[in-house]
Amino acid sequence: MPSIRTRLIVAFLLLFLVTMSVALVGVMGMRANQRALDEYEANVVPEIARVLKLSEKVAQVAAIAPGMAGTDSPDLLRSDTEVLHNLLRDIRVLSMDLPERTADQLAANAELDGIDRDLTRLMVQSGMHRLLQRRLNEERRDADEAGNGILRRRQEVARNAPTLLNLWVVTMSAFQATDFTTLGVAESDSEALWMRVRALGEDKREPELAALLHKIGEGPDNAFSLRNEFLTSEQRMTYLVQLIRSHADQLDERSAKYVEELRQVAERRHEGVRRVVASSESGLWLLAAIGVVLAILGVTYVDRVLRKLQRMTRVLARLASGHTEQRIPSIDRKDEVGELARAFEVFRANMLEKQKLTEGLDTQQRLLETVFRSMNDGVSVHDGEGRLVGWNPMFQAALGMPDQRLHIGMTLLELRKALPVQARWRAVSRRTATRTTDRQTRIAAAAELHFADQRILEFHCQGMPGGGWVAVCRDLTARRAVEADLRQAQKMEVLGQLTGGVAHDFNNFLVAILGNLEMLEDKLQKQPEALGMAELARRSAERASQLTRRLLSFARRQPLQAEVVQVDDMLAEMLDLIEYAVGTEIEVVIKPVTGKQSVRVDRGQLENAILNLALNSAAAMPGGGTLTLAVETRTNPERLPALKEAVVISVIDTGSGIPPELLDKVMEPFFTTRPLGEGSGLGLSSVYGFVRQSGGDVQIQSTVGQGTSVSVRLPSSTQDAQTHEHSRPVLTHQASGRVLVVEDDPAVKDTALAMLRTLGADAVGVSGAQEAQDWLARNEPVELVLSDISLGSGGNGITLAAAIASRWPQTRVVLMSGLPLETHRAHPAWREGQTFLAKPFVRADLAALLA
Repeated sequence: MPSIRTRLIVAFLLLFLVTMSVALVGVMGMRANQRALDEYEANVVPEIARVLKLSEKVAQVAAIAPGMAGTDSPDLLRSDTEVLHNLLRDIRVLSMDLPERTADQLAANAELDGIDRDLTRLMVQSGMHRLLQRRLNEERRDADEAGNGILRRRQEVARNAPTLLNLWVVTMSAFQATDFTTLGVAESDSEALWMRVRALGEDKREPELAALLHKIGEGPDNAFSLRNEFLTSEQRMTYLVQLIRSHADQLDERSAKYVEELRQVAERRHEGVRRVVASSESGLWLLAAIGVVLAILGVTYVDRVLRKLQRMTRVLARLASGHTEQRIPSIDRKDEVGELARAFEVFRANMLEKQKLTEGLDTQQRLLETVFRSMNDGVSVHDGEGRLVGWNPMFQAALGMPDQRLHIGMTLLELRKALPVQARWRAVSRRTATRTTDRQTRIAAAAELHFADQRILEFHCQGMPGGGWVAVCRDLTARRAVEADLRQAQKMEVLGQLTGGVAHDFNNFLVAILGNLEMLEDKLQKQPEALGMAELARRSAERASQLTRRLLSFARRQPLQAEVVQVDDMLAEMLDLIEYAVGTEIEVVIKPVTGKQSVRVDRGQLENAILNLALNSAAAMPGGGTLTLAVETRTNPERLPALKEAVVISVIDTGSGIPPELLDKVMEPFFTTRPLGEGSGLGLSSVYGFVRQSGGDVQIQSTVGQGTSVSVRLPSSTQDAQTHEHSRPVLTHQASGRVLVVEDDPAVKDTALAMLRTLGADAVGVSGAQEAQDWLARNEPVELVLSDISLGSGGNGITLAAAIASRWPQTRVVLMSGLPLETHRAHPAWREGQTFLAKPFVRADLAALLA
């Protein structure tokens, strides 16, 4: 027997068929009117299509034309031009197919003629633009060539013609100018700089560079005029593109307007027919709609009730299998179906709450595990009895243990036994983090683990509320090394400043000592015994002078005479000297090298450093041994990140070695392990100062009882070995013999005056710069002014020299100082070519000035 649902659906379907039959008869009668409307639209739509196609072609013209202005390729320009001509031809054909009234209204031919004319002008202007671009590129290549020449000779050009450097920069800015204002400013700056170049004579000192810059900036095809024409050409092309777009926009606007008129006509016709059809159909559709609505309402109601019951049944079935994501339907109904749905929803809510709680716990567990394993620090978890519960990969890597060595349940005793034998614990905190449950083992809040390979691990422990603790370990090796390097650098900087100042004062003292001893020797020529004592004192003073030079070397203030040195050749030449210096019981070996290793340093200082290291190695081998000299090239050397390649000179001995606690002190000045009186403690410190001043570094590795290796790392040089001579500036023209000495130290001043007078000069002394200028203003000009640079409260010798050169240009000025020349060249008033006399000096140096 059919169900209620089936019977209801069949009855409503019969009603639906009757209603649709009535509607179908009425619709067929209205189709005749619709066909008439379709015939009209068949005549209007093609005309609309042609106008729309014409508008599309015009839009393509407007889209292609702007790109022609910015193209640099002639082939691409010809291709775009051909496409544009084809589009214009298609537009003309379409406009000819339109009715006469439509063609008059669009006025397409006038706009197309304008596009043709402006397109031709754009092609011509684009060709001129490319020609200007090529000429600008040629000038730019000349400017780049001038820049390459300046780069190769940058120091010489900066010294001889600094204004030409600025002129080159201004000229290069002309190539980058994007508007006439910027270009005009650059051209004005160029003219001003040319006036300055000619006024300073820089075009005479650098004629080739000046000629090349003159051609680029002021020649017939100079950069400024070409850039001006280039910008003007860009403006003209932009204007032509705008004209083409204007013609295209006009045509497109007229086409759109005409299409809109056709569409309105069609709509009016269609609306009239539609009203007639609608009035005829409305009666029929009303009857049909009533029948359909009745049928739909009945079927919908029955089907909705049944479907809700079915959905509730399916949801309950899924809920029983554990799927709680779907809600119970119909809980808002006020009938019996709603009450049943609400009862089921309470059951579903309880199950859903339990499921969310379980998923949250799983998510937190996965998150904690991910964080635990991805931490940069090592982490281990121990229970209350000290057994290992868990750890992350970084913990195992930090301890250096192989796989399978750690296991869950491992006790503290087993963990400590698994560590290397040389590993040592050191507590750094007295605070107790926790204790094991038997209260026998105390766990410190912080401790350090030191390995034999100098690695240091820092452990921080934190107790857990339920017993046990969490330990976090961090590798401190790199940080401790950086801190040690920083402390050493700060210590060496302070000591460098101190020793530099001490050396300056010593040189002042030595001027008086050496000068007076030299004059005393003249007076003791007939007293051999006294003369011998004076010579002994003078030699001691000269040794003191050498000591000050070593102090200046440590302080990195010793003037260096850099040259390219072939290291392997230099060691071969020094072999005899080193063998003689270290004695016959020590075998000196030079390791063979492949290729040539060159460095740019002061050769004398480098030889002195190698000899110093060899003597230190010999002192460590009193019973004999082997001294090895090795040279190699290393890329990206450690502790010298700025160098890509360094030459490493190693001095290796088989001596007693250096204890680890002394390795950080051996390069400190005045530190020595030799007995009192057998060493000054400046050997390694002066080597370190020279190497650091030369841009390198010194590294020492030593094992007690096995020997020591000292590595000197210097920047590698690709130049061929050649000598750069430096000599003391000497005045060669004749002086009148009248000398003004400016010195604030009375002992130095009196000594210099006495030495000059023994040479036959008429010498006068003053103490300050202003006093010297007053004396020169009151007296006749002198031939020579010998002035100290550091005059204390009396001023500065460099400023005094500049003032004398301005007021008394015929007076020669010689500046003297206990610090090297390089220390004073940074002074803003220093003049190139200034004669300099280093302290301590002897009478022969003064005689050379008076020669």
